[in-house]
Amino acid sequence: MSDHQRHDFSEELIDLSADYATGQADADQLNELARMDPDASARAAFDAVAAEIDAAYAELDPVDMPEGLEDRLFAAIPSQPIKAASPELKLTDAPEPAPSSGGVSWVPWFVAAASVAIAAIAILRPQPAPPAQTPSMAQLRDQLIEQVEPASLLRYSWTPTQDPAVVGEVGGELIWDEATDQGYMTISGLEVNDPSEFQYQLWIFDATRPLGELPQHGDAFGGLLTQRPIDGGVFDITDTGEVVIPIDAKLMVQQGVAFAVTVERPGGVVVSDRSRVPLLAIPG
Repeated sequence: MSDHQRHDFSEELIDLSADYATGQADADQLNELARMDPDASARAAFDAVAAEIDAAYAELDPVDMPEGLEDRLFAAIPSQPIKAASPELKLTDAPEPAPSSGGVSWVPWFVAAASVAIAAIAILRPQPAPPAQTPSMAQLRDQLIEQVEPASLLRYSWTPTQDPAVVGEVGGELIWDEATDQGYMTISGLEVNDPSEFQYQLWIFDATRPLGELPQHGDAFGGLLTQRPIDGGVFDITDTGEVVIPIDAKLMVQQGVAFAVTVERPGGVVVSDRSRVPLLAIPG
């Protein structure tokens, strides 16, 4: 094989050919490319690949690889000599390379150009952003504590009763912000429940609500317990350790004064008989 037909598959020549096809090569690089690619086979191959990519990306974001482009590039590798890309499809304003006199000698360069282009597209293709992490209940509770002035945040420790649902040393607290109608319960020491058998339910006693609707509950706290309290949501205890649970008040709370956790049937109830009250959060 003559020097005119010999190919130098060097990294430098690949880089120069890629820069040429994308219009990035300067005059010195073009001169060096002419020396290293005397039969223009590398330039013609990279030009053809650039033209195919240019057409495929005509209506797409430049870093979104068109479907099937990789297959089309490699399917275009000729078994017979083919011509270089026509000027209107080129991505460069550089002068036309001299026609190849090596026949199919530029086909290996088409393979190299297609491989380089596909590798570059894979690098440029935007990677999916990692999914945003959902804050834990503990983090949301801590955020509420940080955002609310201490004087405006209601914080009660739990007072346990003799109910059998109390199975350990009770810990944690209830926090409530009336301005945003948000709050969280931190609880430890309650029995882990099977939701198909029973669930826990929170009740909120609001000083602005009418008293005396449920007189059977006595006159403690100035008759506060005789009111029909606000449903604070049904919840489960899923761990023997500390559990953080959001309060799900079904009505707006104007002035929360006392809170009670009851044991109810699955799904909770509209009016509790308060036969089982394992936890209270009341003024000290």
